[in-house]
Amino acid sequence: VLKTPTEDNWPGVTQLADYKATFPNWTTNNLASQVKPLTPDGLDLLQSMLIYNPEKRISARAALEHPYFFDLDKKKLPPT
Repeated sequence: VLKTPTEDNWPGVTQLADYKATFPNWTTNNLASQVKPLTPDGLDLLQSMLIYNPEKRISARAALEHPYFFDLDKKKLPPT
């Protein structure tokens, strides 16, 4: 679902201890075709969660505030 991490999509990745220059070169797949029953908001949220670069990846708090969850009855959630 994700392509191989590079310096373009995750600056600093090649400096990480477990990075291997020999990782296979995966190309981007069409995520929407892999999760067909997902709504456009769900797809947007999933794509935001699957970003390699942690500085650009959606935070847990922002994910909970994403439009995908707007119709969720928050009264049914456990207290935080």
